[in-house]
Amino acid sequence: MSDMNKSIRIFDHKLSTTFLISLVYPLGPAAIILMPMLVGGVIDDFGFSEQQAGYIAAAEGMGLMVSVLAAALWIRSTSWTTVLLFAFSSTALLNIVSANLNEFLPLLITRLLAGLACGSIFAIAVAALGDNRQPDRAFGIAQVVQGAMMFLAFAGAPFILQQWSVSGLYYMLAAASTLMMLTLWHYPSAGAERAADNADNADNIVGDSSTGLIWIGLIASFLFFANIFGFWAYIERIGQAAGLTTETIGWALGLSQFAAILGAGTAALAGDRYGRALPLIVALVGLTTTLWLLVGHFSSLIFFLGAGLFQALFVLANSYQLGAIAKMDVKGHYLVLVTGFQLLGAALGPAIAASLIDNGDYSRINMVAALSCVAGILMFLFIIYRSRHVGGALETNDNGLTT
Repeated sequence: MSDMNKSIRIFDHKLSTTFLISLVYPLGPAAIILMPMLVGGVIDDFGFSEQQAGYIAAAEGMGLMVSVLAAALWIRSTSWTTVLLFAFSSTALLNIVSANLNEFLPLLITRLLAGLACGSIFAIAVAALGDNRQPDRAFGIAQVVQGAMMFLAFAGAPFILQQWSVSGLYYMLAAASTLMMLTLWHYPSAGAERAADNADNADNIVGDSSTGLIWIGLIASFLFFANIFGFWAYIERIGQAAGLTTETIGWALGLSQFAAILGAGTAALAGDRYGRALPLIVALVGLTTTLWLLVGHFSSLIFFLGAGLFQALFVLANSYQLGAIAKMDVKGHYLVLVTGFQLLGAALGPAIAASLIDNGDYSRINMVAALSCVAGILMFLFIIYRSRHVGGALETNDNGLTT
């Protein structure tokens, strides 16, 4: 590789680099976020049962989770751009294959493989954002970009489903994967450089106590994402059961991504100015209230407001949760594991939710989601409290580790 190429692909903390990384970030979980429309599509267009649709969603999430966890083994030793090229190509191909399948088992296997490919994309983006000197801000920017892209996807989904069935959504994901190859010209080949001596000092700072807190964070992340994606996978069905039209639901879910932009933008602008506990408490109250409102029959206005509030507070809470872990994760390995546990929750959430459906009654999904949400956020509040003194030392050390 020439010196010029090396200079182009070296990691830096510039806003332009953060924005480039943020463009790639949404592609990893794109199918999971679009899952309400995909679940509804495979039920209506392919004739799958609600449980089969939930298992397909779970398989894709499981693939994401396994891939992200495996990335912890290579994320600091393998060229990011090489892995991304392979992952972009594989994701595009697997989505094209998915668009031409209408049998349960072949589609289940294909979506599992698609999840594995997308997991590598997601792991690299998360590691890159976590390497930023201001991770709360970096993740906030990424969530803003994700919200904008998912808003366009949800807004177009009803038209795509009407014209080309659920296959059209898979073709859309394939096109997005192909376009993302253009980012490889300037995407960093590796993360922030870390001096060996400072890395040894980082181990001393982290210690057993902070490592234990990070592992609590892994469990909390799993619980939080299980509640989010268990509910989110069936929010379209919940809206249908309440008597809302497909167009109303599509627009509500699309506008919810605009709300996600506002939530992410709040995290990006505020950073850690107001700490991390207060935003998480706000998210806890808002999310549980939303889950209470979207039970049984409700108006389209409540659905619009509920879906928007749910997404805004989810991305807000996620930014601060990842920021809390990133500040303790001096050597840059645990953040990928946290993302893996998040994806485990995203994978199992729809399957757990599927088992809670009782003859078209989705209320138990809301109840279990609320309990998991409370448990997950309370655990993060405990982490923030216990690491309040350690965090300052790590922030000082982090500035010395990154270039």
